[in-house]
Amino acid sequence: MAQAKYLFLKNGIYYFCRRISGYQHKTRPVMVSLGSKDTTQALYLVQQLQAEYQKMLNSFIFMHPPLPEELVLSYMTTRLRGFVQDMQRNMRMARMSGRMSDNDAGNLEIHKSVLRAMLTHGMQKSFPAKAIHPDWTKETLETTMQIYDQEFHALMSRTGRDALEVEFIQTTGSDAKVLNSREHQYQILEAYLQAKLAALDATQDTSEARQDALRKQAEALVQMGTPATLLDNAPAPIVPRAKPASCARPPVIAQEASANLTIRTLGQMHAIAQAVRYDGKAGYSSDIASVHWRMVETGDLSDAVAAQRASDLRLFSLVTGVVDVTAVKQFHLSQYRDALTGVPKNFLRSVNGMDLTIQSLMARSALNAPADNGLASSTMRRHFKSLELMLKRAKSEGHEFAEILDVTLLKPKAKANTPAHKRRAVFRFDELQNVFGHTAWQGCQSAGRRHSSGHEVIKDSRFWVPLILSYTGARRAEISGLLDDDIEHIEGIPCFRIRSNAYRGIKGEGGEVEKSRIIPVHPHLIELGLLDNDIPTHRTPTGLLFPDILPQARYKPHNTQPAKAVKIGEALDDFWRKSLCITLDGNPRKLCMHSLRHHVNHQMIHAPDVHEITRFDLLGHVESGDAAQSINTSTYRDETHVAQKHAAIASLRRVF
Repeated sequence: MAQAKYLFLKNGIYYFCRRISGYQHKTRPVMVSLGSKDTTQALYLVQQLQAEYQKMLNSFIFMHPPLPEELVLSYMTTRLRGFVQDMQRNMRMARMSGRMSDNDAGNLEIHKSVLRAMLTHGMQKSFPAKAIHPDWTKETLETTMQIYDQEFHALMSRTGRDALEVEFIQTTGSDAKVLNSREHQYQILEAYLQAKLAALDATQDTSEARQDALRKQAEALVQMGTPATLLDNAPAPIVPRAKPASCARPPVIAQEASANLTIRTLGQMHAIAQAVRYDGKAGYSSDIASVHWRMVETGDLSDAVAAQRASDLRLFSLVTGVVDVTAVKQFHLSQYRDALTGVPKNFLRSVNGMDLTIQSLMARSALNAPADNGLASSTMRRHFKSLELMLKRAKSEGHEFAEILDVTLLKPKAKANTPAHKRRAVFRFDELQNVFGHTAWQGCQSAGRRHSSGHEVIKDSRFWVPLILSYTGARRAEISGLLDDDIEHIEGIPCFRIRSNAYRGIKGEGGEVEKSRIIPVHPHLIELGLLDNDIPTHRTPTGLLFPDILPQARYKPHNTQPAKAVKIGEALDDFWRKSLCITLDGNPRKLCMHSLRHHVNHQMIHAPDVHEITRFDLLGHVESGDAAQSINTSTYRDETHVAQKHAAIASLRRVF
């Protein structure tokens, strides 16, 4: 009987003995005593036990649902691109160096036969006899078996399986916890083999046009889950390339919606639109990217805001598949709103999200915890503001929409009936004393252990920035982005000059005239050594007063963006958040770094010797209220004298 191979006799007693598939031989097998010395009875018992064992294995295998098909197809597409590029480079080198021989074409066919055998007959330890072609020569069979052995051991070894899992996680941006079953491993392996087979088909013809057409068809067929062997000869559409020179009529991007759009392809469209300069003689193009960048060129948007608006519009096109403004319908706006409530919060924080389609993105979000999906209402309002500005610009250019659009119906509303001054908590003075009584300002063990009591006071950005904020009312980015020469003496008084630079702009500034704000340095900061040698200046070529705060661009593998692509000062968030939790018993009032600005504003409002205009000039507020009074105080006057500002700053109580 077949089940006899699972019998094991020990001391006259029969046992059921079976190794667990996939585990190393040193792993102990499953052994269960059958409690019988009779061979016939043992064979019957082992047959029943084997059936139960198989049921148990199946329950383990199907305990977790399979990976979403969209996620696997996204991996296949990215892997296919990589295979095609590598193979084309190798073939080019072989052709141009003269190393290509007649055997190369034969080996290519053999390699394809090996991959087909693995997909059709499974991952057997040797090349399956059913897959041997009767016309093969002895040399062909030997080469086939050799290539099969190489592929099998490379993919089925522990190192090979781990490498595939890591590549899948990096490519799709999935959490490592997602891959928690053997079925998931085999899904990835199958996708890898299919992508490699499609790449071999796409590179078999040395004609560059043929390769490009086949590669595009392979990608499209893989996206639909069609076997790569069914490729036909129809060419695929090509994305238009940027024209370096100005043109009378800019290139119009395809108006039809596409389900295969990615952030990378949309970024290329925006790069084209940004590079083209229009002379207006032949009318305006209606693609979303061109409408936006024309608005940027003639409007009053900083580089950072323009880039952020463009990112919002790329996400809109990714979700809806619409790249032409005249094709936008009210349904697309609702579709966009619904998608924003389910998109992963960390989307585009990594380069891995650049090649995801909307189907792959939503499949990935389905694997996340609910708390990890959905943008904040304030972020969603910004997205719809970007969309609204683009639609207004398109309407002003004469573009006609398919129907009347109303973005206001979709904007998330702010929390109702909450006074504006109560929406963000304000530091109370006793809370400030508790925070700055923490070890980071009074003495810690080391730079890496600031929350443990010691005798070291590390005077870097984590020490200085919160203190300066509590004595100036400035914004986090304004102080974090100070340069070495932004501290200067004006009329004998040391002052901070808050102005835009390469690392950050100034909120509310616009036009061609450079704006700046003068804030005197508080006496306590001077006593603590801010103007002395405690801050090592000119230590780096950045020119920053606090060079250790310089942010890194999020797309590290493609670090082509300037540092301002990430908000300067974000590096302080974790340290500050933990400091508040320790010193304020968990921070129940949800105080944050911006609460320091509100504290300074609150103190000056109630200071009888600080004029309202002085407070405006220090904090950078634009006065609101009665129009006539606002014009009188904001327009018909000069800047507040530095001595008056210094008196207002000096009136702020010392935090320790």
